[in-house]
Amino acid sequence: MNAQKRKNAKLQKQNTGSVDGKTKKNDTLSSNRSDVRGGRDLELSLVLGLVTFSVYYTTLYPSLPGGDSGELIAAAQELGVAHPPGYPLFTLLAWLAIRLVPGGSVAWRVNLQTATFGGLAIVFLALTILRLTRRPSAAVLAVGIWGWCKLTWAWSITAEVFALNNMFVALLMLVALQFEDSTNQHQIKTSMLGSFICGLSLCNQHTMVVYVFCLAVWVLYTLHKNQILTLSVLIKVGLSFLAGLLPYIYLPLSSWFVQSRWTWGDQRSVAGLLTHVLRREYGTFDLGKGETGQGLIFGLRAYYDHMVSDLTPVVCVLFFLGLVAVTYRHLKTTDRALTVFLSMMTIYLVLFSWRANLDLKNALYLGVVERFWMQSDLIVVTIAAVAYSDVINYLLGITKMNTAYVEYARPDVIVAVVLSIFQLQRHYNVSNHSNNWVIHEFGEDILRTMPPNASILTKGDLPSNTFRYLHLCENIRPDIQIFDQEILTYEWSVPMLGWTMPGITFPGDMFHLTNAKRTDGRISFTFKRFLDVNYDKAPIFACIGTQEHENSWQTGYTLVPYGVCSQLMKKGATFDLTAHIRSVRKIAQNWTHPPGGFPETSWERVATDEMWNAKISTAFFLYDRSQASDNKQEKKAALISSYQLYTEALKNNPGFPAYWHKNYALACEKMLHTPHDYDKQSLARKVVHHFETFLKRDPNDPDKQPITEIIEIMKQKLKS
Repeated sequence: MNAQKRKNAKLQKQNTGSVDGKTKKNDTLSSNRSDVRGGRDLELSLVLGLVTFSVYYTTLYPSLPGGDSGELIAAAQELGVAHPPGYPLFTLLAWLAIRLVPGGSVAWRVNLQTATFGGLAIVFLALTILRLTRRPSAAVLAVGIWGWCKLTWAWSITAEVFALNNMFVALLMLVALQFEDSTNQHQIKTSMLGSFICGLSLCNQHTMVVYVFCLAVWVLYTLHKNQILTLSVLIKVGLSFLAGLLPYIYLPLSSWFVQSRWTWGDQRSVAGLLTHVLRREYGTFDLGKGETGQGLIFGLRAYYDHMVSDLTPVVCVLFFLGLVAVTYRHLKTTDRALTVFLSMMTIYLVLFSWRANLDLKNALYLGVVERFWMQSDLIVVTIAAVAYSDVINYLLGITKMNTAYVEYARPDVIVAVVLSIFQLQRHYNVSNHSNNWVIHEFGEDILRTMPPNASILTKGDLPSNTFRYLHLCENIRPDIQIFDQEILTYEWSVPMLGWTMPGITFPGDMFHLTNAKRTDGRISFTFKRFLDVNYDKAPIFACIGTQEHENSWQTGYTLVPYGVCSQLMKKGATFDLTAHIRSVRKIAQNWTHPPGGFPETSWERVATDEMWNAKISTAFFLYDRSQASDNKQEKKAALISSYQLYTEALKNNPGFPAYWHKNYALACEKMLHTPHDYDKQSLARKVVHHFETFLKRDPNDPDKQPITEIIEIMKQKLKS
């Protein structure tokens, strides 16, 4: 078996004489053989990486994807600090990409950088498989299945940190094999290189800590077993690791200079730096703040389902066969790298599934969790590739197939290529985002419809990160002020970001539950106080929703829908219904992306749902207002306006969501009890038609029973 060949090669290296001349000669011969073989491996790996990168390149987002991309790019644009743990390495590399890559939008340049990391991950993965198996078909299989898995693909074409993390995982696996196959002296050098890469990887993604820990324990144990772990070696390895962590120096430097219009946290003190790097504001070992997941077993089952659906059942079978191969190598050879890889993956999956405190039944949260599975997938396909190689070796052995024919026909290569093409073909359409402007259009549409000099208070990743990117990186609507309500809840927000908002007044040093002077001299203010001092300066809008930490504002203000956003208006203020309808009528008018046209796990789906809701938000608001008002004239005017807006929306937006039918039927039913000039027979028919259509499209609606009763009542009235 291949493992035995690697063992024999290693024993031969270790047994090459104690005489210096013989050792040097044999090392040289071994190196030459490795160079020749390694040259072929490198050529194939580069070809596979280039092919995969080319596919990524042709499917890149042309502008902004959703999620954290907008925030990461905005931080990199002006050398700010991204959300915890800061991602200093990605930020610095993205800053270079923005300035060095010619053409395209700012977001596209960073997307291209991500695709480059994805291509490099493929190169390192292929080299790893080739070193383990010496079989090109195994490398083709692993690269094709993993590289064109829709999860890997999605995060290799968007401005995010995960492709860089994948690259580090694949590189560390390759270096681990190099370490295991090296002579004692070379093991020291390789361990120093690996330590440096481990440090660098932790400057990007903290989920690497499990892999780094497992590799560190194994490397130190191996050095100790080989009797070369001296204090000097330990210091060298430790210093190499610390050198890899040097990019973290960027965080306090950025905070001290405070030149970026977007930054997160205050890292000017050791406490502030540790708070950010250790993610204490989120919960160091949690994915989300204040969220609850389903636990370990549910998370592991979700990962298994992902393996079957995305990595194909073939790879799943090979992986479980590979567990036998790993066990055999552990028991029968001195090879330990595969055992370490499997241990890394197992510990990581268990810990991650246990600590991933997000509801996996929520499609969007499932999408958040899925991206952290890629580093496990790398080990799954590696073990599967080893099993594939062993199966091929076994079949060749029992069939005694003519070697010349095998070299010519390469049936194992044909199988690997076919499976790879299958993976490419089935995921290409869903992964091709070359014409996907959805998030960009979402943000630009909202910003363009805002009145001059407006203040926008955002909530949630979609509006906050999208508006931030468009405003800071593409200079869209430079007249407006954009501030994240959630960020306002952190004590560092006003000192670090207040200066970037000349149009907004902060009536103190920190947002809190009370207006007071604290013992340390700082002044706290409530959300109502914040609104009071800014209300007369410019229109204030909340997008999407308002902060939930402090609700004093509700005593003096109300929310009036303005498309996706809502305008904060003082209670009792004059409300010109006609003028308001005129100002919001064209909001989201040009949004044509179909409801349900994107996967539930995507930000495009969230944006589309918000925009379709925006088309009728005023109609819905007026309907609620008509039901809550005690003033008969106001009640009538609001209901009729709601009915008119619903009618107009249904006419101008074919293919609208199912719930529009329900809302419109309710408005028509209420119109039957209100004096007006509309034909009530026609209204009754509309009630029946739209309720029946709604139940056909959503037969499991919880209001099905009362809706059915209303339909029967309306039909009886129409008969009479």
